[in-house]
Amino acid sequence: MPSPEPSRKLEGMILDATALIDFVYLGEWNWLEKCYDPLCIAQEVLDSDNLEPQTREAAAKYLTPIVLDTEAMFQSLIDFSREAPLLSIADRSTLAIAQHRFLLCASDDGLVVETCRKRSIPYVRTLRLLTEMVKTEYKTVSEVKAMAQMLIETRGKHISQQVIENWYLDLEAI
Repeated sequence: MPSPEPSRKLEGMILDATALIDFVYLGEWNWLEKCYDPLCIAQEVLDSDNLEPQTREAAAKYLTPIVLDTEAMFQSLIDFSREAPLLSIADRSTLAIAQHRFLLCASDDGLVVETCRKRSIPYVRTLRLLTEMVKTEYKTVSEVKAMAQMLIETRGKHISQQVIENWYLDLEAI
């Protein structure tokens, strides 16, 4: 499958379940909409029984559900299941939609990120989005550091100490 042409502009963002849950905790939907509109989600993520009511409500309010609607998307779904059999159907759908709709894929799931790299699908992780909040002067360095700590302590998000330390150094250089 060819990757999106490098010169082609991304047409929004698609969030996987990890990014959705992060932003439910962060509550920064206005900033995300302003910078990455339209915000989308694979219908298969919404169909998951694992979403809490608050997460499902936020998705309905802020994200546009997208279904697999072309043969090419379905073929990518099958290809992803062969390449990375541990990906959930929701993750494979998210990747297929991102690839064919030219959407930035927001995820912190290691297997999703690895698949994005292999397939040249543009992706962004939560710490990068927090960095962008500083670069756009929406938040201060101390505010995004507190947001990351909240995700770790309240949400239970795992971010290695080395990644956090490197991120702090990067933030200080902004």
